[in-house]
Amino acid sequence: MKHDAIVQQGIPIHERVPIPDELIPADSRVEIDAKIHAGYFTTGRVMDFSELAGVHGRPWEDVDH
Repeated sequence: MKHDAIVQQGIPIHERVPIPDELIPADSRVEIDAKIHAGYFTTGRVMDFSELAGVHGRPWEDVDH
């Protein structure tokens, strides 16, 4: 759930912890970077649109069909 929705329901959040980079699979990087750009919590830097355009997931050929 998103932080604001939880807090608006009266549930206190005492600590926000980012997901460590080493726990994010390489093929999830596109989704995570987009979510961080859209407002998900991070203690790191937020990419701008031009940087996001350079993020690529695994190629289509690498997916089991």
